[in-house]
Amino acid sequence: QHQPMVMKLVLVGPEQSGKSTLMKQLLRIHRGGMDQKKRKNFLEPVNRDIMSSMEILLEKVEKYGANDAKLLYAPDLIGEVKRFREYLDEHAGGTIDASIGVIISNIWKDAGIQRCLHTVNDAEYEINDSACYFFENTFRICRKEYTPSTDDVIRVRSRTTGIYQESFEHDGHTYQLVDLGGQRSERRKWKSCFAKGDVNAVLFLAAISGFNIMVKEDRSITQIEEAYHLFQRFTSEKETSGIAVILFLNKYDIFTEKIKTVDITDCPLLKDFKGDCRDAEEAAVYIEGIFEKVREGKDKQWFCHFTDATNEELMKDVFWDIKEYVLHLSLLRAGLLI
Repeated sequence: QHQPMVMKLVLVGPEQSGKSTLMKQLLRIHRGGMDQKKRKNFLEPVNRDIMSSMEILLEKVEKYGANDAKLLYAPDLIGEVKRFREYLDEHAGGTIDASIGVIISNIWKDAGIQRCLHTVNDAEYEINDSACYFFENTFRICRKEYTPSTDDVIRVRSRTTGIYQESFEHDGHTYQLVDLGGQRSERRKWKSCFAKGDVNAVLFLAAISGFNIMVKEDRSITQIEEAYHLFQRFTSEKETSGIAVILFLNKYDIFTEKIKTVDITDCPLLKDFKGDCRDAEEAAVYIEGIFEKVREGKDKQWFCHFTDATNEELMKDVFWDIKEYVLHLSLLRAGLLI
């Protein structure tokens, strides 16, 4: 049995890659679920996710439905949509009224809404990945006694600004998790995190499902291209040389659904893919290969995981793999292994 060690894992990746979700999931796995008092703090973010996502979805449907009735909601929903918008204007926070929950659920189930959501790709009207989950749970969420569950907390969109740190114990060792804000304006703060030379590994997250979603801060580039360019820049910095990098191609569950109808070759970075665009595994391996080339000759071992950070069981398995590797590297570094 080796002496207890502190292992510092830094989560890096562009905005909306799922870093905060991964952080919350790892804390749940190793610390257990959040207590009720902490979960109550997420009531407003959950409500904000539901209301803003529905507002964006309605704007998208009305824009595209104006030229194609199949992409518009049914006429008998006009009154409910009007009532939702009135409530949106007057809602000052707190629990969403149960009657509005019913309206949101009715709108969500409409065939035109679903058709527009799944067939029209427009970055301007992109809703949060968690929106579908929350829409399907409106009856539970829109009631006076509602407190967010741990699953709700993990799925709710939380934007990291600055550097956010947490830690947990596992097998006698301490794991420090550092989540670096993903927005472009936050990235200049990253280097300070590596100044002491105490980082054991970087978990780099890229949303593999983002091959057709434009970046909010730059409409000329897709999320996967943004992640790729960031991966190139980040791994060539002198501050990060010699640090193990483990790639998480995250949101793989969304990717496998999307690939059924959207070609990855539509993305400039992936235009040279010659395989079957409907084969998720083949396409994912190709995307992994593009990232792996960046690290050629830099890693003793290449580690890449296709992940869904909202899936607790999957993340337990993934963490088991990476902690063995990180522990091995840490023991080597401390001179406890030869």
